[in-house]
Amino acid sequence: MKKIKMSVIAASVLMWGVSCSSSNTDTGSTASTTEAVAADSMAAAATDMATGATTTQPLDTASFPVMAASSDMFELLSSKEAQQKATNPEVKRFAEQMITDHTKTSEELKSITTSKNILLPAAPVPMHQAMITALSTEKATDFDEEYMEAQVLAHRQAVSLFTRASKNEADPQLQAFAAKHLPHLQMHLDMAKTLKDKVD
Repeated sequence: MKKIKMSVIAASVLMWGVSCSSSNTDTGSTASTTEAVAADSMAAAATDMATGATTTQPLDTASFPVMAASSDMFELLSSKEAQQKATNPEVKRFAEQMITDHTKTSEELKSITTSKNILLPAAPVPMHQAMITALSTEKATDFDEEYMEAQVLAHRQAVSLFTRASKNEADPQLQAFAAKHLPHLQMHLDMAKTLKDKVD
């Protein structure tokens, strides 16, 4: 039952991204356009995660920072909850490292986007919020396993997103940001996979 929950969320991530990108018709609204771009990026990242492929579709300047900011928010919120609920000391240490590392990337991204007048989301996008909500309602006895499964899922998506941005992002500064942090995200993913196997 534990693994089913995150599998359902992973499937809904792809479905939500595709439906949002195809249903948005309000081209006159900056907010709607940003949401649509983020949805396109999300759908592409989710597809990459599911197929193991890496797409070559160019990224809009707004989509990558929006999704990267949401990813950081997911890491911070879920890991703060892990510090409270996790029982395994290694899971707690992992959560502490996620808070430290993603606080730094969040601050760096905010500095870059502020200089470019790019508005970042104030809250996680729906797919990340759904994962946070699932964790917040998880029983303490099952939390460690669910948290680590969510970490693997989120970092697979982040690695896909940052890989695409490091190759295709139009803005050189954002492209450099993606390339700089991609190895750290891959390291986080490897750590999450190893720790997930331990707590299964």
